[in-house]
Amino acid sequence: MKRYMSWSPVVPLSLAFVPIWVSGFVVGKLATQRVEVMTTLMWRFAIGAAVMWLVVIITRPAMPRGRAWLHLGVVGLLLQVGQFCGIYLGLAHGVPAGLSSLCAGMAPLLVGLLGPLVASERFSMLKVAGLLTGALGVFVVLSGDLHGTRGTGWSGLAWTAVGMPSLTAGTLYQKRFGASAAIAPAIAAQTTLSLLVMTAVVVVTGSSPAPSTLGGWACVGWLGLGPSCAGFAVFYAVLHRTSTVYVSSLLNLVPGGTALASVPILGEPLTLRVAIGLVIALAGMYVGVVLPGRREHPPRPVQPEPCPQSPPDASSRRPVQRAAR
Repeated sequence: MKRYMSWSPVVPLSLAFVPIWVSGFVVGKLATQRVEVMTTLMWRFAIGAAVMWLVVIITRPAMPRGRAWLHLGVVGLLLQVGQFCGIYLGLAHGVPAGLSSLCAGMAPLLVGLLGPLVASERFSMLKVAGLLTGALGVFVVLSGDLHGTRGTGWSGLAWTAVGMPSLTAGTLYQKRFGASAAIAPAIAAQTTLSLLVMTAVVVVTGSSPAPSTLGGWACVGWLGLGPSCAGFAVFYAVLHRTSTVYVSSLLNLVPGGTALASVPILGEPLTLRVAIGLVIALAGMYVGVVLPGRREHPPRPVQPEPCPQSPPDASSRRPVQRAAR
């Protein structure tokens, strides 16, 4: 019973995990069609920072000290500003949401490949094979764009390419310096610094200070409450109850879910070439992320619980014969 109760929240959390993360790309595409990119990011970080600081006030976790704030700032600039600026600018320049999600999904492969350089992790040929297979899948998806058969320009692809190494660098830096920080204040500090940076960018570039339509407000509101707050909360809740291998398996479903959701919502076509490239890339993610994790952290065998012995029936009791004196 105890094992069942510890795993019971994983099912609803996992069912919520993938749609929330998929919505970050689909709603992000909708937002860039209605609101300027810098304005979108500024309000996303503003809403996310307000909610996370409220969580900090209510829960009162241990706050970072000393240089931990500096490390959180570096992680925030890489994971929040660098990643989302690249992804959202790519979306605004015509990159499909499914392709953007697929490129972001390649980051765990790079993290696994470069992890031994910054942490005590083993080098694995499976990770190299997974990275090469995933890159082949992305090339298959991009092959139509490289020949000019779709509307994605080189500028959009370049911005998307900027987001992936920023996500990789931020993840590696966090593993090296910021892994001990509490979740709520860490996210609150990162989103606050990102808000300050994006506010300065909005002022310098002359972008509009706020969305001008109700649809724009709905998009930035969901991006702040959904992916920024609920997405990270569900991510850490699932990770706390399972393992990195299980979370990586869920992340592998995000590109496919984004490609499928983009067909009815965004009207993006799902051609046979895109489907084949997506399958190849997902196979690469599985080989490079899930398989090495299972080898390094094999599942523990479940010990069967001893069944309590029931008292013998009265009919089975034999009368004790006393020896005659």
